[in-house]
Amino acid sequence: MTNPITSSNLIHRLPQFPAYGSEPVEINALSTEYFFMRQARQEQIVEMIWITKGHFQIMFDLETFEVTSGMIVFLLPSQAFYVKSAADLEGLIIRFPVTFIPAELNSPYPNLAYCISRIFQVDGLTTTNIMSVIQCMRQELTSPHSQKMEVLSGYMKIILIYLLRQRSIVYHSSFKSDLTTLARRFLDLLERRYHICKKVSEYADELAVTPNYLNQIVKQETGMTASANIRRRLLLQAKRMAIIQGNSMKTVAYKLGFEDTAHFSKFFKMGCGCNFTDYRKTCTTDF
Repeated sequence: MTNPITSSNLIHRLPQFPAYGSEPVEINALSTEYFFMRQARQEQIVEMIWITKGHFQIMFDLETFEVTSGMIVFLLPSQAFYVKSAADLEGLIIRFPVTFIPAELNSPYPNLAYCISRIFQVDGLTTTNIMSVIQCMRQELTSPHSQKMEVLSGYMKIILIYLLRQRSIVYHSSFKSDLTTLARRFLDLLERRYHICKKVSEYADELAVTPNYLNQIVKQETGMTASANIRRRLLLQAKRMAIIQGNSMKTVAYKLGFEDTAHFSKFFKMGCGCNFTDYRKTCTTDF
């Protein structure tokens, strides 16, 4: 009887190979030491971490998730995260610039510059398919032919499609492939300008629609109005800066575009149910 095909078996069939410094795409073997020896994240680099053996805990967006064999972690640019309890890790890491997959208005792929990081549980058939694509990517990396990046980008798009079909442990509407064009444009714009634009009317003007219509469509797609999405994004960033970066309330208010610290303090208390100082005292973490 032949052995069943698993992600671990497939990865062990791949010879180890180094990262190619002259190429924007890297594919490397994963080990426990990776998270502790890796260089500081570059803002425009995407990391796809596929775990085939072992486990670890990862915290991002102030939530902690258990990552085990068979899962893929998709870490997007500027995503602050912390890892602990990493043990006996094996798998693969693919690193590539966010511009590697250009954002197009009607593209079915998520805009990698602005959506949130995700954790996917990958089934057996998809494991086999994705590994076949990765093998093709490895061959292309060593190929002497021209238009190498176009081919690699095409392979990466195939992997994204496979992942979009899988169950995501971390849900966020901006990664959905079926968002309407308007909702997708709003979410992309929000991620770029949440610290500058805080009114629905500012986004509506940019998108050439009325504020009421924008609120209606965004609520239909995300479950929250545009104004609620704006407040949520501001509050999330404020929490990140308070807990992860250790910034003072005055610094957070300034960086988020609040001219008056008292106004920010009121906004934070309404969103969190407690004031900024109490939040920092009570929301401690082991990370």
